[in-house]
Amino acid sequence: MAETTPRKAPSGAGADLSAETTNKFQAAISAWRNIDMTTLVSNLDNTASEVVTYQRDSTVQRKDLAQKTKDFRKLDDATKLTEVKGLLKAYQTFIDLLTNHSKSINSAFLQAYTSLSEAPDPYPLLEAAVDSMLVAEETLPRVTEENQRLQGTVAKLTSQLEDTESRLQSEREARKQLEENLEGKVKEVESSWIAVLDEKKDNWAAKEKALEDKVENQERLLTEIKASYEVNQRLGKSEDADEEPRGHVTSAELEMVNSDLERTSMRLAEVEARNEQMRLELAQAKSQVPSQHAASMEDDPGYMRMRSENSSLIRKLDASRVEKETLKRDLDARLRGLEREVNLMKEERDSLKAKVQKWSDYDDIKQELEVLKSIEFSTGDDDDSKDVIDDQDGTAAKGKGDTLEQLLLARNKKLSEELTILRVSHQDLQSRLSDLQEEMSRTNAELEKSQNLNEKLENDLANLQSEHANAFPSGASVAGTYVSRYAPSLAPGRRGGGGGRTSPTSSIISGFNPRDSGGEPMGGGSGILPMITAQRDRFKKRNAQLEQEVSETHRTVSQLRQEIAALQKDNLNLYEKTRYVSTYNRSSGAATSSASYTHNPNPSTVLRVEHQPVRGVPREGVRARVQAHEFSREGGVLGDEDGAGVEDE
Repeated sequence: MAETTPRKAPSGAGADLSAETTNKFQAAISAWRNIDMTTLVSNLDNTASEVVTYQRDSTVQRKDLAQKTKDFRKLDDATKLTEVKGLLKAYQTFIDLLTNHSKSINSAFLQAYTSLSEAPDPYPLLEAAVDSMLVAEETLPRVTEENQRLQGTVAKLTSQLEDTESRLQSEREARKQLEENLEGKVKEVESSWIAVLDEKKDNWAAKEKALEDKVENQERLLTEIKASYEVNQRLGKSEDADEEPRGHVTSAELEMVNSDLERTSMRLAEVEARNEQMRLELAQAKSQVPSQHAASMEDDPGYMRMRSENSSLIRKLDASRVEKETLKRDLDARLRGLEREVNLMKEERDSLKAKVQKWSDYDDIKQELEVLKSIEFSTGDDDDSKDVIDDQDGTAAKGKGDTLEQLLLARNKKLSEELTILRVSHQDLQSRLSDLQEEMSRTNAELEKSQNLNEKLENDLANLQSEHANAFPSGASVAGTYVSRYAPSLAPGRRGGGGGRTSPTSSIISGFNPRDSGGEPMGGGSGILPMITAQRDRFKKRNAQLEQEVSETHRTVSQLRQEIAALQKDNLNLYEKTRYVSTYNRSSGAATSSASYTHNPNPSTVLRVEHQPVRGVPREGVRARVQAHEFSREGGVLGDEDGAGVEDE
């Protein structure tokens, strides 16, 4: 999808064309994905092999049918009436083969046509894909080269940015360290000035306290002087003369105190002015330290160079950010396209999941159908199997309590029991057949012995008749005196005689009664005639018994052969069913190897009956009876042909 998707056109018409082409590609891919070319080709391969097999079988059957038709045309009318059923059956088989062949070919064609009818023509789509591939191959080197160049530029800018960031980080650390050092120095200066100021403050405070004490003393002295003066004023002028020197002293002291007070006040004013000046200098020192540091950083040429490099790197970083945003927009567009494709694939996946969920039981139903077709649960071989199948169907209808494996195991058990019964009956029938064959061989020996004795008796009678004919020239003979009860044309003699003459054996076997004679005189052989008659009656009775036994034996043999053919066919069907059941059990893991060995018959045991010839009977005769038995089971009549076959054998 990534290769066949065309590039985005800048114009609106190009975008519409690209979207239309993408939709066509998506529809074509969805259609061809639904076709599943691999499965279709494998199914067509199987159909092709079946077609070849059908053609080979149809060719063989057509040749066989043509040969049968030629042979049928050469037969007479009476034989055509008996052979027309087989010819019609052969034609019906060939017609069924052609019908099945036509159905399989039609189903394969309709399946292929249904799959391919809704798919678009892949030629224009492949041509467009090839064109887009060529365009992609032409633009891919340029895009790759541009991508490599951009990657190199990005790597270079990234390295420069990393270097700049490292330098900036180092500068920041140096600046931070300088600021910390400057702050430390400022703190040290401040602490020193604070200590000086504290010391001066202490000094000024001590001086101020001393001056205050002195002022208090002066004030107290002044107060005392005023008090004494007032007292003196009250005491009178008499005392003025005595106290005049004292007043002079007091005024001198007051002047001195006043001068000290003025000096102290002046000194205090000077200290305050100096304190204010020092405070101003301290403030100026605090304000000058950062400005000097900033001026020193701005005057540094390395700092200015790094600042210019930083600005250039910032511009490059902005350009890289713009390119990155452009690439991001392209990637977002591609991502949106991929998201649309993913959404389409998700929708398709959801639809496929819904279909799969809807058809989830297809394999189980198909497998059950194949098993039911192979084992044929619907039709049993006897009433018991029908009852078992009805019970199984009823149980399944109640709630599908029994699974397919249980049904198969029950059917397998039933088939195993039937197989055991059929094996026992087959062995019994084989023993009976061997006994009947031995009895038939003994009966044939006795019959051959009786025929030899009969021929010997005929020879003796012929000799006796010739002797009597020589002894009685008048023509009266023992056997010739009587006429056979059958017409001469229906009972010809063994030794070709004339028109009215019969052989002695024919006269004996024909069963004429001497009492029925016309009372003609008998010759000299009248004494041996009753013995010959009695012997003839015994021979006739014994021959009738032997013929009846032989016919019963042939009938029993034919019935046994038919039963053997039916048993062979049933045994083969049972073997195929049990083999399929064993294969299914091995594939599903429902039965162990020992159970499979118990339920599955040995192929050599099953096929031994098919390849074992019946003693005394040719294999071709068995095949003929098997075919006749199958024809009779399909609706034909097994009549005189079977009897004729038995007599021919």
